Parts: sequence; C-alpha cells; structure tokens
Amino acid sequence: MARLERIHSMAIPAPRFTRWALLYFLKFVALPVLAVLLALDVALYFVFRHWLDACYGILCFFQ
Repeated sequence: MARLERIHSMAIPAPRFTRWALLYFLKFVALPVLAVLLALDVALYFVFRHWLDACYGILCFFQ
C-alpha cells in the first residue's frame, strides 16, 4: 500500500512514477539526447570519411 504523507493535517498519497512521467521523459530528455548524438555521429562520419580519408566506427570492420 502506498505511503501517505501529511501536509497541513491532510493525508495525501506520495508521489509516484506514472505513464505520463515516462512519456514526458522520453519526449523531453531521451529523444533530444538521441537526436544530438545522432547528429554528432553523422558529422563525425563525414569528417573522418571526407576530410581525413579514414574509416569511422564499425564501418572499418566491413572494409
């Protein structure tokens, strides 16, 4: 059973993790971080491939 907290002599349930919290976390934290990392990976691929003429990442195993 959930623990009750007392605020101004009223018993209210403690905060809990909900599906909405998961959706907000995915939308505002996980997806932006993944988008930045994807953009950085693509940029580094083009830098290594075209400017430095070297292989990059896992693609080196397939050459």
